[in-house]
Amino acid sequence: MKKTALIVGLVGAIVVPTTSASMLAIETGIMDWSDSTEAYFGEGKSENEFVTIKGATGSAFGDIYAHVKLEDFTDSDMMGSEINIVGQINIGDSDFNWYGQVFSKQKPVWSETNTLLGFSHDKAWDNGWYTQVAVAGHIVTSDYNHFSKPSGEKFDANGFNGGYAYLGVSKGFSGLNQDFTFGWWQEHYFGRGDDYLVVSGDVEDHGFNGQVTLRWHLVGGISAAIQYRYAQNNLGKEGWQNAMFYSMQYNF
Repeated sequence: MKKTALIVGLVGAIVVPTTSASMLAIETGIMDWSDSTEAYFGEGKSENEFVTIKGATGSAFGDIYAHVKLEDFTDSDMMGSEINIVGQINIGDSDFNWYGQVFSKQKPVWSETNTLLGFSHDKAWDNGWYTQVAVAGHIVTSDYNHFSKPSGEKFDANGFNGGYAYLGVSKGFSGLNQDFTFGWWQEHYFGRGDDYLVVSGDVEDHGFNGQVTLRWHLVGGISAAIQYRYAQNNLGKEGWQNAMFYSMQYNF
């Protein structure tokens, strides 16, 4: 089961263990941010459309997940893109892994790439739960050139940026003759640089963000999902922000 643990967690369905497994899907929907979040960000976080192509593959060596996402793709002035790649290399026959992640976000007036290197543990349990825990160092490469200090000096928001911790769980289940997947993940950032906290808008040293998902598997690889998205001192704002995401997904 170790060979396909990540795929089990991503697909959230009954998977027969094999020597390898993979998934490929496209998802599209609406991000409906709360009124308080919209009041802070304006159109940047309002009712924003998105489309995501995601895929994963696992083998005896390890596993890799990636997605490419476009936001506000009907508005050239607001359009943003996101690329996320997560890889795990199995450490022997254990459930521990070498862990790496590269997350890059591009918007019209700023960009940021986060590189995370460390260790993880993931497992598909006999009771149907999938769990993943990761701890890593955080390196950031950013472009916030539109920000300057009162002296005119540019902020230094690049380089080592503290630590990172992640916890995720998921489980597939059935009810009313329908198949569902429940998932929750949360990631924490800490020990971040002072300049980075200013230009990113996060302000406080410790910040986190997460998501709760309920996915309804319909028919023929089609599913519908409702997701609760939230953050504290993260994702560009000091304090709390949250949203509901509504989406449809097709698994090839």
